[in-house]
Amino acid sequence: MYFTFSESARKDFVKLPNKVKSGLKIKFIFWQNSDSVLDFAKPLTQHQVATHRFRFGPYRILIKKTGEELRILRIRHRKEVYR
Repeated sequence: MYFTFSESARKDFVKLPNKVKSGLKIKFIFWQNSDSVLDFAKPLTQHQVATHRFRFGPYRILIKKTGEELRILRIRHRKEVYR
C-alpha cells in the first residue's frame, strides 16, 4: 500500500509544528514499510468520507482506502479533526 495526500492534508501538514512534522515523516515511512498498514489504523463507521484513522499523539490522520492506495484526507488535532 502507498500513501497519497489530498490538498487539504498538504495544507494541514505545512501548518504543523516542526517537531510533529519530523515525527510524522518517520511514522509514514514506518507505516508504508509495514506489511499490514491497517493494523495500526482504527476503522471509522460514522464518518462520511474517511474509512480509517491513524493516531499520532494528540493528532489524528484521516484516510480513505481505495484499493492499494491510502489517501490522506486530513491531519488535525483531535479536537478539530471530526468537524
